Amino acid sequence: MPQSIVRMKIVALFLITAMVQLAAQAPAKKESTVQATKPSDLEIVLTRTFTAPRQAVFDALTQEKHLVHWMKPTHMSLVKCEVDLRDGGSFRYVFQRPSGAKMEVRGAYQMVDPPHGFAYIETYDFSPLKVMVATALDQAGSNTVFTQTLKYPSKQERDDDFDGVATSATEAYDKLERYLSHQ
Repeated sequence: MPQSIVRMKIVALFLITAMVQLAAQAPAKKESTVQATKPSDLEIVLTRTFTAPRQAVFDALTQEKHLVHWMKPTHMSLVKCEVDLRDGGSFRYVFQRPSGAKMEVRGAYQMVDPPHGFAYIETYDFSPLKVMVATALDQAGSNTVFTQTLKYPSKQERDDDFDGVATSATEAYDKLERYLSHQ
């Protein structure tokens, strides 16, 4: 074998070894821990395990003093956060884009059972859609298993919303996990 081919093979082997070593040192991309499923024609179920006690997760999901720290969609800010946490109570979140455009999300609590969960009907200022949302929190050792069921009026509305819900839930609950880890 000619000398130049041997040298090229040695250089190639060296480069491959260096790339493998660099890849091993690079932080692994964390896979999303939110699972989004369609268990029926009308439902989306979101499941995630948080590394925090159930009471801390419940509080972070339902109290203004926590929500303002993590409920911030990309390219939006939470400019108003109002929560009346009780059966028959309500919540109102107003988000603002850099352009100044605002978007409002409202909820009417049907059931509140601290720290086990809550249920509400969610409505929006930009859509006639009404979604029934039930959130259950189960303690699993020092972790909390979060299960949120969203029930839609029709299969079409559920299907139209699925990708957006899965994406925004992943973003939001990753932020919530980071927030909880610093509490």
